[in-house]
Amino acid sequence: MRICLALFCLSFHLVAAAQAALIIENVNIVSPHLSEPQFEMNVLVEDGEIKAISRTTIDVDGDVPSVSAQGMYLVPGIMDSHVHVSSVPGMGFGVEPVSRENPKLVEKYYQQQPRSFLYYGVTQVLDPNPGVHWQEFTAANAHPDYFRCEVITSKSTFPLVEKIDEASKVMFEYLVDEGTTTGAPGSPEDIVQAIHASGALCVKLYFEDGYGNASHWPLLSEETLARIRHAATLSGLLVLAHANALDMYEKAIQAKVDVIAHGMWNWGEYSRENQIPQPIAAVLDQMVRQGIGYMPTQRVIAGLGEVMLADAKDNPEFPAVTPSEMIDWFGTPAADWFREELRVGFDRLPDQTIADIFIHGRVGKGALVMRYLADAKHPILLGSDFPGSPSFANQPGLATALEMKMMADAGVGLADVLAAATINNAERFGLQAQYGTVEVGKVANLLLLSENPLETIDAWTRISYVILNGVLIERSTLAANHQAGRRLKLGSARVSFSCTRPC
Repeated sequence: MRICLALFCLSFHLVAAAQAALIIENVNIVSPHLSEPQFEMNVLVEDGEIKAISRTTIDVDGDVPSVSAQGMYLVPGIMDSHVHVSSVPGMGFGVEPVSRENPKLVEKYYQQQPRSFLYYGVTQVLDPNPGVHWQEFTAANAHPDYFRCEVITSKSTFPLVEKIDEASKVMFEYLVDEGTTTGAPGSPEDIVQAIHASGALCVKLYFEDGYGNASHWPLLSEETLARIRHAATLSGLLVLAHANALDMYEKAIQAKVDVIAHGMWNWGEYSRENQIPQPIAAVLDQMVRQGIGYMPTQRVIAGLGEVMLADAKDNPEFPAVTPSEMIDWFGTPAADWFREELRVGFDRLPDQTIADIFIHGRVGKGALVMRYLADAKHPILLGSDFPGSPSFANQPGLATALEMKMMADAGVGLADVLAAATINNAERFGLQAQYGTVEVGKVANLLLLSENPLETIDAWTRISYVILNGVLIERSTLAANHQAGRRLKLGSARVSFSCTRPC
């Protein structure tokens, strides 16, 4: 079969149409629903789903390609539940002047972005603020399965309180009018119904009254938040909260949100402490009691710190996921605009000092919170908030892998990292019937790893093949620096193909 596929040299969508079935033989299955790996199993994938899992040979009618995956590990594809596909690392949300001044670079980036997520095994994404370019993402031949929230904000609250230009306004379609009666145009009920009709999974609310420990921006009123909560419950939508400070967590918990979509980095008067103080613990305990999902998004803060480092653009991982033209641009004076904003915001402290504030200070606090919740057996949700800011230190897919490593570095066990990346997100967002485990009936979004992810966090970056909706893709063909005309390559020294009868 390897020879047959090579002769056709098909593009992705043609292979997807042709490869209606696939048998994976002698593979070790690692899945969050299993207490331990299942060794040397056989898996039948057909029409984009897992059709059978057996310890014995699977017999099928007709010519079905099979892959011998001896010694490899089959795991569910990763779900990153916090990405912004309209945002361009180093440039912003695609509507800022720096993006409009570099249309060719932006176009190259958008073309590569879906493949970069897949390169790092991300087969599902949730975008809590789709922006204006998300349909370019879903139009790609190969892209992770895409889900979204929609933002509810107002003309006077974050982020429009600081973004009043017309280009930024187009990103925020659902503006609530807090003075309207129930069900009137622009009311919380009307806005939530419109979001539900759009096909979104959830609504996103901003609990942000000022960056860091500042508190000078207005928030939606408690009455408006309660009306949004009630309307969302009636519509079957989750409520996702942007919050990252102690006081904002308290308000989000009071509003009975379902998920808090950032770690608690800003501790107010407790900022100098290097362990969990009692008031922080009390808020976290309340979140656990209410069953509120926790999404650390440590890469937001790490990306802010790393962009201040002189060698930020020289990350050896960038060439696999970033067009070379973009990497070259990162080294130009034009790309220094966001660094300059950070310098001004920190009263022109030395760049290394600013980096340390983020990487060792706020990241450290986020790690303490994550460990506290992990010790409490509270499920953690994988979300990178890629790119999280105009920092170019975060790149698609790579940010997800680094987020997982930061979980492990914080003391989250490898089994819990597996769950965070797969079943926890699926269950929290109501997708557990389709995703999250290697089981019959699930969507065949899977990864073939060369190492066991229950033994090393590095296994998640040692991907040989991505299976997307049942189609096997060699990882190297997804790379930004791949020179083979974006062809699928099936077969290698580690993985061999055969037909059930001669080709």
